[in-house]
Amino acid sequence: MSSARISISSPPDRERLVAEIFFGENQFAEINQEGDQLTVEVYPTQDGTPWSIPYSALVAALDEAKRRLTG
Repeated sequence: MSSARISISSPPDRERLVAEIFFGENQFAEINQEGDQLTVEVYPTQDGTPWSIPYSALVAALDEAKRRLTG
């Protein structure tokens, strides 16, 4: 589970694009740019257990999502 998949989408309830971050088949977080700055919404795991993600993989995923949203 050390690599992330990032999907840029345009949900109907958002004014701007969002970056969805997946680890494995599960969505970990969404980054949106609705306000003046980027906001990260972290989702719980499906079974309620804590996420366990290597630090470097999480930082890389957040950086890549930011890059893809903001250019």
